Amino acid sequence: MAAQRILVIEDEPGAREALESLLSEEGYTVASAADGEAGLRRLTEFRPDTVVCDFYLPDTDGLQILRRVRSQASHPVTFIVITGACGGDGVERLLEREADYFLQKPVDLKRLRHALERHAGPRQHATSGVHAPAPAQT
Repeated sequence: MAAQRILVIEDEPGAREALESLLSEEGYTVASAADGEAGLRRLTEFRPDTVVCDFYLPDTDGLQILRRVRSQASHPVTFIVITGACGGDGVERLLEREADYFLQKPVDLKRLRHALERHAGPRQHATSGVHAPAPAQT
């Protein structure tokens, strides 16, 4: 089984690089973009299984990217929104309703792994090719 493909859309270079590194080490194939428009261009060429997107981007917000991904993708794409603050309960409820997962920064790596394994299937270990079991439900 091929490694799941994850597109990270994050404008903060340190956060983007950390997510790329972590996800690559976990056995995922990762591409990234620093803003929404670049992310949408990568969507077409990279064809990710999952998008991990910051809510606040310099050119748009994660909700707009989510809606465009859902309308433009040629296959089902899991969408995970991450943010430090999202502007109130109304926006948070909207994200929880429309996104597959909504995670607060700093991102809890256990919750991110759970979201990826639940929606994208088990990852392929980078070194062994053996599939990791899904985490136990808590």
